[in-house]
Amino acid sequence: MLARKTARGLWQAAAILGLVVPMFASCGGDDGGSTASNAGTGGGGTGGTGGSSGDASVNLDSGACPTGNACGDAGVCAGGVCCEKENACGDACCSGSEVCSFQKCVTPGKTCTESSDCASGEYCELALGDKGDSGTAPDAASCTTGFIVAEGKCLPEPPVCAGAEPGPNCLPKCERPPSTAAFDPEVTYTWGGVTSPPYSSDVMMTPIVVQLDDDNCDGKITALDIPEIVFTTFAGGAYTGQGTLHAISIVNQQVVDKWNVPGVLNAGSDLAGGNFDGNPGNEVVGCSNGTVTAFDGKGSKLWTSPTIGCRSPALADLEGDGTVEVVVEGGILNGKDGTLKHAFAVGLSTPSVSDLDGDGKLDITDGRRAYRADGTLLADTGLASAWSAVGDLDLDGKPEIIGINPASGARSMHIWRVTTAAPGFELVRPAFDIHETATSNPCGHASGGGPPTIADFNGDGTPDVALAGSIAYVIFDGKKLMTPTTPTASTLLWQSVTQDCSSAATGSSVFDFNGDGKAEAVYSDEIYLRVYDGATGNELWKTCNTTGTLIEYPVIADVDNDGQADIVVASNAYAFNCGGTKQSGIRVIQSKSKAWVRTRRVWNQHTYHITNVEEDGSIPTKEVANWTVPGLNNFRQNKQPGSELAAADAVVTVRAHCGGTFGVIVEVRNLGSAPLPTGVQVEIFAGTPPGGTSLATAATTIPLYAAQAELISIDLPTAPADVQSGATPVYAVVTPAAGVIECRTDNNTSDPVSAVCGQPR
Repeated sequence: MLARKTARGLWQAAAILGLVVPMFASCGGDDGGSTASNAGTGGGGTGGTGGSSGDASVNLDSGACPTGNACGDAGVCAGGVCCEKENACGDACCSGSEVCSFQKCVTPGKTCTESSDCASGEYCELALGDKGDSGTAPDAASCTTGFIVAEGKCLPEPPVCAGAEPGPNCLPKCERPPSTAAFDPEVTYTWGGVTSPPYSSDVMMTPIVVQLDDDNCDGKITALDIPEIVFTTFAGGAYTGQGTLHAISIVNQQVVDKWNVPGVLNAGSDLAGGNFDGNPGNEVVGCSNGTVTAFDGKGSKLWTSPTIGCRSPALADLEGDGTVEVVVEGGILNGKDGTLKHAFAVGLSTPSVSDLDGDGKLDITDGRRAYRADGTLLADTGLASAWSAVGDLDLDGKPEIIGINPASGARSMHIWRVTTAAPGFELVRPAFDIHETATSNPCGHASGGGPPTIADFNGDGTPDVALAGSIAYVIFDGKKLMTPTTPTASTLLWQSVTQDCSSAATGSSVFDFNGDGKAEAVYSDEIYLRVYDGATGNELWKTCNTTGTLIEYPVIADVDNDGQADIVVASNAYAFNCGGTKQSGIRVIQSKSKAWVRTRRVWNQHTYHITNVEEDGSIPTKEVANWTVPGLNNFRQNKQPGSELAAADAVVTVRAHCGGTFGVIVEVRNLGSAPLPTGVQVEIFAGTPPGGTSLATAATTIPLYAAQAELISIDLPTAPADVQSGATPVYAVVTPAAGVIECRTDNNTSDPVSAVCGQPR
């Protein structure tokens, strides 16, 4: 029989590995919910406040008391004094409220419940909390795990070792090599599937991924919660009318409907999600007959704007003043209440937001014009453009703007940048036909060209430009585009024939699925969803995915918190079929072999770029230009800042349950930097590893992110008498779910300890 209660905490990782002299007492009167560790074993105990200063009653110098030597009454020499053993920290003796962390005496910071409460470079160590298990999370209908929240203190993150092995004052990087497995996508989750009239689950807009509710019951909405997939459906082919707004989520490997709102938003328009009203939690904003309507995370209407013109909203703190604006085609709205802040003299097409002139404030462009944060005109090229992307194609630290004109007779792309000299812009490459090198035209179109993406497709270190039109999916070499003497036909990296005879303007997205430094392109035309090798254009995979096409595109995000990227794609059945089949709704595609690298748990708007939104949905007050961050010189590409090759590392410790029914407290921690999905198996054995008799099993109930832990209380009322007397020790073994990649597996077994409270470990 298992009695379960759980608590979250972050790690004093070196203590688990026996590398740190921790400052915590041994087993207390109850399990306390803390995650404290003891040297050598890493077992938990009650939280402490740090030891007293060392006993220096005998005036010793470093020569008389060499570091590490025994001294006094069970003391140890540290820093030239006879120090209480629990206060010794390398060659120092911690004093007052200091604790020893990776061979340094540090003073704990502010109270926290998770690392997002701490400053950059810190984590939340629950072992230092005073609250223990006593504080329960607020009741919330969306909670899925119901664990008890404990408090801790902020500590500095551990230093990273230069080598592969842990040291006394650092931990190694936890990474896996780039995947060499075959590209093996499979449709894992589906929503909708109504492929006969009235096709009521049809979707023909770009879904967004954003955190909307408190899944883990810690009373907050953070990046640790499971994100929602938000989209709008229509029926009977009426994509220009009002549809139904939906929020769904993947919880415990099941698709869960969170809420829906019918009859408010235009079904073919796009959405944006994030925290734009200044209150805790995230919101969703969409378009409804020229006005803008905002909803809170539960689907309740917050506000409706004046009629201004709206198709694809974007979120940004334009002025860097801590208030977020909603930018639409007609102007700029206050995110808090939807009131009009600035109207554009001439409306934009789909707005993109970036700092185009380097003045520290964000600007807005559609590929033809650029407006300042105050709504005044910054530049007008006079070149028609429906959509845009922004990146630094020549790596000079200044952004270029890619404009796309899909109009009949044009189907063109042009590149320009903002300048301080009149007329306020410089044309880098004049408009050219994106299908100049096409050898056929199955649709007979003279128009076409969808929202562009920017990414390094061929791995040469410079970004390239990709988009789809009526004839083919095309990628242009960014380095050649920025060389004026290179003919436009010679800038083509590759093209692949597709079918989009309706809008001829469908978008696409980008991701480096295997982590080899070269991006793959993900594109869905009227019939197929395809993934292309970015360097060669080879078709890595395709599957039927029918859509009448507007400007929608698949998005890439980790939607189920398993530490790997997923593809989220919309489809509709009212117009086309694929080999006699139709698709309708939302589908989530994953790697069958779990070989894809990790990515962010957010894709919050059509003009998505990484530095525009935090992973928890908050909008940065001072947005860093994407192109200035190593590895993020891209647009409509998702990427995990830091190492996408990060791996998980499950470790386990066990200690006596010092209160209530006889049993143990098991602590499962993730020492890696990629998440451990829910369902890490824990087995308790009597004896010493690798032998012993199995006593009980359990499993983790929440995803464990980098530096996160879960405590599991396991009752052992029927354990053999020699276990209950302490004569035979117990130990624990953890086994992550199938397909989870760990950077090391030699630390999945705990040290054996006595299950009797108060006995030596």
